[in-house]
Amino acid sequence: MYGNNIVSQSGAQGGSARADGEGASTSDRRESALPAPKFGDSLGIFTKSPVILTTKGFQRVHEFLLQDQSAKLLPKERVCNCLKKRIDKQKQREVKYNESRKKAHWANVQRCGSVWTCPVCAKQITEKRREELKKGLETWKNAHLGGVLLLTLTFSHSVNESLSSLLKRQKHAYKRFFENTRVVNLMKSIFVEHKIKGFEVTYGQNGWHPHNHVLLLTKYQVHNFELYRDELAKIWIDCCTKSGLSAPSMEHGLDIRDGSYAEQYVSKWGIEHELTKGHVKKGRNGGFTPFDLLHYSMLDGQMNGRTSASLWQEFAISTKGARQLVWGRGLKKLLKIEEKTDEELAEETEQEAISLRTVDDFAFSLLCHYQLRHKFLECIERDYENGCFGNGETERLLITLLEHEIERLRLSA
Repeated sequence: MYGNNIVSQSGAQGGSARADGEGASTSDRRESALPAPKFGDSLGIFTKSPVILTTKGFQRVHEFLLQDQSAKLLPKERVCNCLKKRIDKQKQREVKYNESRKKAHWANVQRCGSVWTCPVCAKQITEKRREELKKGLETWKNAHLGGVLLLTLTFSHSVNESLSSLLKRQKHAYKRFFENTRVVNLMKSIFVEHKIKGFEVTYGQNGWHPHNHVLLLTKYQVHNFELYRDELAKIWIDCCTKSGLSAPSMEHGLDIRDGSYAEQYVSKWGIEHELTKGHVKKGRNGGFTPFDLLHYSMLDGQMNGRTSASLWQEFAISTKGARQLVWGRGLKKLLKIEEKTDEELAEETEQEAISLRTVDDFAFSLLCHYQLRHKFLECIERDYENGCFGNGETERLLITLLEHEIERLRLSA
């Protein structure tokens, strides 16, 4: 579907690097005639393309490269400055190291905290949210002796429907469903006391597919919940049609599962899990996650006659301000889960970390220009662990970058 011609978004590229390093992007670069320098097989820092096509799909690229791609497609959004612009302009950017996690990260840089458009922030935020979910459910089952059910609500959709329109109608259908008198009574029958709503979106041959997974926290372990499934499904179908959505089938519109499925859902919830998969490929039903679309945009991929880039932009606009997880009122307090915003979770890497070094504006501008921010961190991690910090891969990387830039400027003079 995408052909064999992979469009490069990284590697040796022309145009002078910004001296201040602030918000360096990939959108205004020109391909350089300078050949990539040979620097040993271990680093391979100047590659023709970050995308490797295989029989399984294509290998996932680092989230920093995905962040650059998102910034390129969303030039007016906060993701453009994330982990690039400084917080304190009077200080240099730093690299800090978390000894327990054995991971280096950038410090004194802004973070956008977007769970939808920034794969770097999303990975960290969803990891923390999954920990909250896991802790909350364990507390509910162990301290409150309650049970958990997993309710899934979906609906029919077509390729010509916009995501924003579907989300508005989905919101109305969801509200109608849980305010329905019969549903209220049925929920009481299975002793539902609290809800946690998860929101997800995929894209496939029938267009956008937004859906909700709802964790139902019950007062007791419930075993006869399947008896109510068909009646709940009929009500959900009615709520969909009254809200302007296409009616789902009795088989697929509503699904309710026991606690074991709820635990599986929690264990694999979030973008962090999705980004750790080895390859991007079609799901069982042909569905792609939004970050899959972002990957494919690096190949100039098309789906249903539209570019993956335009689909990503539509997704970003439509989900702006939306919440990925919604806990029932008072539930976090009951389960002793601290309330934290996405932005607060994105900034938690600063805790329990030691400062290793500063990076000046020019060096950082080169790392941004050649899309090597992540490689720099990886080099520092290895140098620190191998006991050659200050005299290892990190310094060789910077020297090679500088030599490459000097040669590029010489050839362009």
